Amino acid sequence: MAGSDLTSDRPFWRPGVARVCLPLAGVFFAVLITVGNLPGLAAEMSDAFGDKRLHLLAYAFLTGLIYLSVNRRPALVAMLTVTALGALDESIQSFFPYRQAELLDLLADILAAGATVISLHIGSAAFGSFRAVTKS
Repeated sequence: MAGSDLTSDRPFWRPGVARVCLPLAGVFFAVLITVGNLPGLAAEMSDAFGDKRLHLLAYAFLTGLIYLSVNRRPALVAMLTVTALGALDESIQSFFPYRQAELLDLLADILAAGATVISLHIGSAAFGSFRAVTKS
């Protein structure tokens, strides 16, 4: 199993990128939770933009930040992290009487993460192939 992702000499986090993306992801998630649980504001935003659309955009952005920060198994790490953050978001909502946790919201979060991971994985593979072709 020498040379696999688990025993690689590469660090787990991408130096430089993780230093920027992970704090940004943390701040974005904190703002997401705060704004999403302000009385009336979440309902107004959902009415204006669509609840599921907001979930898809927010969690796709979070997924991208996490994916770009990880060297080893970025797809798995991003999917698991965003799933946990989505579950935490829905759990927090259940504590507010004017909010309700919804399984469909969590599924939208997971769908956004999956689509983003697939897109980034394909994009990075294509970019790697392009770099290999242009070097020769």
